[in-house]
Amino acid sequence: MRRPALPILGLVAFFCCARPALADEGMWTYDQVPAKLLEERYGFAPDAAWLDHLRLSSVRIGASGSFVSPDGLILTNHHVALGSLQRLSTPERNYVRDGFRAKTRADEVPVPGLTIEVLRSTEDVTSAVDGALKPGATVAEAKVQHDAKMAAIAQECTEKTGLRGDVVTLWGGVKHVLYRYEQYTDVRLVFAPELQAAFFGGDYDNFTYPRYDLDFAFFRAYEGGKPARVESHLRIEPGGAADGDLVFVSGHPGTTSRLETLAMLEYQRDVRLPARLDQLRQQRALLNAYVARGPEQARRARTRLYFIENSLKSLAGELGGLTDPALMGRKRAQETALLAALDTKPGLQAYRKAWTDLADAMVWARAHENGRLYKNSFGSRTLLGTAMQILRYAAEAQKPDADRLEGFHEAELKDLLRDLENPPPVFKDLDEVLLAWEFRRMADGLGADDPFVRTVLEGRTPEETAASVVAGTKLDGASFRRDLLKDRGKAVAASDDPLLRLARRADPTVRDVQKQFRDHVDAVEEEGLTSVARAGFAAFGADAYPDATGTLRLAFGKVAGYPFATTLVPPFTTFYGLYDRAYAFGDKGDFVLPARAAAHKADVNLATPLNFVSTADITGGNSGSPIVNRAGRLVGLVFDGNQQSHPNSFVYDETEARCVAVDIRGILEALRKVYDAGALADEMETAAR
Repeated sequence: MRRPALPILGLVAFFCCARPALADEGMWTYDQVPAKLLEERYGFAPDAAWLDHLRLSSVRIGASGSFVSPDGLILTNHHVALGSLQRLSTPERNYVRDGFRAKTRADEVPVPGLTIEVLRSTEDVTSAVDGALKPGATVAEAKVQHDAKMAAIAQECTEKTGLRGDVVTLWGGVKHVLYRYEQYTDVRLVFAPELQAAFFGGDYDNFTYPRYDLDFAFFRAYEGGKPARVESHLRIEPGGAADGDLVFVSGHPGTTSRLETLAMLEYQRDVRLPARLDQLRQQRALLNAYVARGPEQARRARTRLYFIENSLKSLAGELGGLTDPALMGRKRAQETALLAALDTKPGLQAYRKAWTDLADAMVWARAHENGRLYKNSFGSRTLLGTAMQILRYAAEAQKPDADRLEGFHEAELKDLLRDLENPPPVFKDLDEVLLAWEFRRMADGLGADDPFVRTVLEGRTPEETAASVVAGTKLDGASFRRDLLKDRGKAVAASDDPLLRLARRADPTVRDVQKQFRDHVDAVEEEGLTSVARAGFAAFGADAYPDATGTLRLAFGKVAGYPFATTLVPPFTTFYGLYDRAYAFGDKGDFVLPARAAAHKADVNLATPLNFVSTADITGGNSGSPIVNRAGRLVGLVFDGNQQSHPNSFVYDETEARCVAVDIRGILEALRKVYDAGALADEMETAAR
């Protein structure tokens, strides 16, 4: 996402002399916060109590969020809540379009299947995981053995503590850490603005700045039918932040690729990203045609379209970074420098093999890309994907835990079953459209005579196959799914549901393709990147942060505008800008004023800050992350990055790339003056005293 002015890439200390990260780079684990760097740069370093409070106030809710009152009130983004809003909506009650406000706590609406997690503690289990490796194991065997041991540790954690265990791999495989999570499974929707307010400017403004979005929503965690009492929650700072202030972001960044070698990035550039972008563009065209059928179809497809448009911009930005000769030139220079350093230090030359192995794995992946494109994730975003999951659950749950596929270990089944038993809304006509497209794409890509194509279609056209299986399936029904899943899925084998029959035909081939990629790519990457990281540690020291893994991290930076072209971009936007942008575009289309904002213009203090930017290092998954000041008080809510931040998966630079946030002052103003939701503002302000 970000183009560095200096040669920095992920494990910074490895690639540019033995030095700490520059500027505000880093998504740091909570046990490795760079106190010395913060003290030197900002004259402040958080202590253990400060960090513990922020960690325990942060939640994972698909992406990120935080507790903002002792009564379990959770603040996150509207777009993080979007799936829940879609799940709760009906043709008569469109929460996505119109928003939602619970007038009292009795009106707060349970969201089936929604779970939030709080990180309670971590433990280094590297010795136990590495100790499970049998002498003489191949790379593929080593991955299986590591995965089995990690699953066993996670299950033991749950059995002993009641907390959900998850073993996280860092720096390729240098370190393995057990994360222990407390879960809340009764989560209720409290408030969300209308989509037009949360996503003002639509796709035109997405990943840009200045922005004018009220991209926030509230949920509440419940226990025993009552609002959960939480010991740690964030107190708000009603005065917000000022230009130049130090701020911290606590959230769950998804994945970054800053450790990857040049060969791996070239594979992403040449093969994976172009293919994914082509697929998304086809899906967008397909959904737009479906939307044109009428308003109900538009409602049904809205959430899918939103995330497709979002992914298209994000991935196009990443590809732009990888096609930038300067960026790739810096990567090449960094890699060359590290390899040269290995040659100058005794005993380090053996690490060179990792680069060769990873390059060979990318050659294999390029040669087998059709398998990944058309078989690896077969049907994953449709009811067919659900059928594949149910079929595999029934098969894997009968095996010893160590022999199961990833995702079906005992420690993972509770979450899997919750998802399968509480399906989101399924619209069969939309599912048929998506399946017909996937089957057509598969047939065109592999050829009509391909054995897999013949197995799936059985002599019918893609459209005929999709229509038949979707019309006949009962998998859209929650009760039907629950009956299938009873007793570890014993009823699945006898079911003649057409989607399950199709899944049975396809699964052996899909399993084989996935195993081939695990053995020839995933396992090699795990071992190879472990060696790359260890090489960097050996050459330059270990003062570095790991790539993002979807787990809780702390980032920091300062509130700051930035130079762009021949002008300057301000750090803050205000309600003045919202109204001006709407009027400048004739108050129509994606720039129409939200109805409530238009109706309450006279009530709003237009000088109130609405959005702001900072140099904090973020990526996808940070959506909904709280932003706090030195005092640990909430000043904002992450909701985006600007377009210059797209190469953030690979590099960091604070020159123009920015984290974009909703200002707490804008949230309070909107709650009180626009949405008649002053009770929520009162709850947060009372908790802040």
